Amino acid sequence: MLRRALILSIFIASVAASGNGQGVARSMNASSIVGTWSGESICVGNRPACKNEVVVYRFESVAGKSTLVTLLADKVIKGKRVPMYRLEFQYDETRRTLSCEFTQGHTRGTWEYRITGDTIDGTGIVLSGKSVARRVKVRRVREDQMPAAPNREVYGP
Repeated sequence: MLRRALILSIFIASVAASGNGQGVARSMNASSIVGTWSGESICVGNRPACKNEVVVYRFESVAGKSTLVTLLADKVIKGKRVPMYRLEFQYDETRRTLSCEFTQGHTRGTWEYRITGDTIDGTGIVLSGKSVARRVKVRRVREDQMPAAPNREVYGP
């Protein structure tokens, strides 16, 4: 009986250490977000110019800044990735969120994403009316599962 309990304890400890057990909290930092994510960006509210999109997000590390990641955002149109924007996000390890402020044309807003394992849920908020404009849900994917990525340079500096 003692031997069986010892074997079970060792098994549980090894699963917990590997982070592969269900319900086991994995340590996460900004670099663990790096990679390719894909899903939907859905319009919220009455915004006639807004279109629902299939999106592909590429998160990259920012050299020398452990709490920042760069997002290269694309939408998929007719099976091809079309670049949308490049933004730097601040990662909050305690809250497991990414956030940034942006200005596009005359619109100022914020993005906030919550990371849960291999899923990111988020909102785009227009600051002038403090209203949610988009809801995003993406999952981690392999880059080779997506249409070819645009060259990094097309997103600007």
